[in-house]
Amino acid sequence: MAVFLNNSWTVCEEPGFFGLMQGTKVHLSQCISCPREFCPVKPQLFTAFFPEWIELRESPLNMKIIELNKGLAKRRKLAQLYCPKKKQASSDCSAYSAFCKYNVICGVFSERNGKNFIKSLRWRKEMVYFVMYLDGTTEVVGKNDLGDVDIDKVDRVYPGNYEVRIVSELVPLGEEKEKLEETISAFKEKYSGSVVSGEGLVDFESWFENASNGDSAIIPEKVLVPQKTYKVVKIKDVVEPAEVKIEKAAGPETVPEVKPEVKKEPEKEIAKPAPVEEVQGSFFENTESSAAGEPKKRGRKKKTAE
Repeated sequence: MAVFLNNSWTVCEEPGFFGLMQGTKVHLSQCISCPREFCPVKPQLFTAFFPEWIELRESPLNMKIIELNKGLAKRRKLAQLYCPKKKQASSDCSAYSAFCKYNVICGVFSERNGKNFIKSLRWRKEMVYFVMYLDGTTEVVGKNDLGDVDIDKVDRVYPGNYEVRIVSELVPLGEEKEKLEETISAFKEKYSGSVVSGEGLVDFESWFENASNGDSAIIPEKVLVPQKTYKVVKIKDVVEPAEVKIEKAAGPETVPEVKPEVKKEPEKEIAKPAPVEEVQGSFFENTESSAAGEPKKRGRKKKTAE
C-alpha cells in the first residue's frame, strides 16, 4: 500500500470543476472523494485498491499441490493442506501474516466463511455493454454483438471495461489487517460513483453491502442513449432493361406437336390352329359324312349308250 501512496498520480480529467489548471496531476487517493461520475479515471481505483481477479488456469500456482490437497481433504482424519505457492512443501499459510492475492483459488480453504474471511472485491478487465431496454429488461452484450441489438428498443447503454466481483478473502493478522479494513471502509464511504448491476445503475456502497459472494457489476464509463440522426446516401442510376427484338418469319411459325410418349406393351403371341390333315374320300362312305371342312364330292354320272 505504501507503493501506491507514493507513486499513484494521474492527470485530472475535470480540472475546471475543481478550479485546477489543465494537465494538473492529482493523487488517486483524492479521486476517491471526487463527486464526478463516469470519469475515466474511476476504474483505476479498482486496480490500485483491490487485487485482480485471478483464474486458476492462468495463475502460476502449483497444480499438483492443489490436486494433492483435494485428495487430502476427503480423508476422515483432518490432514494439513500444503501451500501451492511455496516451492517446498509447507502447510503454513502466508495469508495470516500478509495479504495473499491467491488465497481465493489456492484450494487450501474450501469453505470461505467465519471471522477470518471478509467480503472484498476483485476486478477483471473485459469490454462489455450493459443494455437497458424500454420494456425494463436488461442484457449484457459483448463488443462484437452490439451491432445486432435493436436500437429502436433501447433505453440506454452503459459501456464498461472493468467488472467487479465480490469474493471472500482471508484477512491478514496484525497491521496488514487494519490497513486492509481502512482501505475498504474508505472506499465504501468516499467513493460516490455508481455501478451497473441487474437492477440497473445503483450506488456502489449500497450494492457492496447487499451483494453476496459471486455477484458482479460493471463499472460504467459513460452513458449511451439513442439519438435520431440522418444519413446521406447517393442515388444510383436506374439501369433500364435492354429491349429484346424478336424477328418473325414470313409464314406462320409451326410448332411441332409433342405427343406424349406411350409405353407399348409387348405383343402377345397368338396361338395358331393346328394344321388339318387332308382325308381322302371313300366311295363306300356317304359324302355328307366326310371330314369336316372338306367340300362335298359328287361323282360323275357315266353316260350310257342308247
